Amino acid sequence: MPPISRAPRRYFIEFNAAVLLYLAAVIGRARLAPQVADPTLHTIVLLSPIVAVLLAAAAVVRFYRGMDEYHRLQLLESLAIAAGVTGVVAVSWGFLEDVGFPHLSLLWAWIIIAAAWAAAALYRGWQDKVSEGAGRSALVSVAATLLYVAIGTGVYALIGYAAGLPTPWYALALVAAVLFIARMGCFIFARSKSC
Repeated sequence: MPPISRAPRRYFIEFNAAVLLYLAAVIGRARLAPQVADPTLHTIVLLSPIVAVLLAAAAVVRFYRGMDEYHRLQLLESLAIAAGVTGVVAVSWGFLEDVGFPHLSLLWAWIIIAAAWAAAALYRGWQDKVSEGAGRSALVSVAATLLYVAIGTGVYALIGYAAGLPTPWYALALVAAVLFIARMGCFIFARSKSC
């Protein structure tokens, strides 16, 4: 088990490597699957993103095992809240479909649970900072992160527009996610608080 001080760095590297592998597998799947004639190979190509999902899950489990009890409790509390939010959304959406809302794929469940998990964890972290008397610095850090992501994504969109390239919402969302991950990596790897 790595020391607790190294656990966030290891998790950041392992989890984001799994995310990058997932993105590569999804893109490769979309491009390769129509061209593969062999049924066995076609199935392997279609299922390839599952490997990255399993690697991401393994990174989360390793990170959890490297935490102290207090942080484990925080993680489990955030996950429990996220599961509750996802359950409410899933049940409610079923009724919304009855009045004409579109049917959602099961893949949306992970997106909902991940967003709710992140929101619950951020709120819990905010509460801890406020109780330590560091609420203002946490607010400045959150604002700086949002500004960094917004400006970076906006610059990417402007460059794409100026170059005549299409910038669909999912490409902008991917750029924003990469910038957010880079910002979190800065916090994890920086020796100072100057990120």
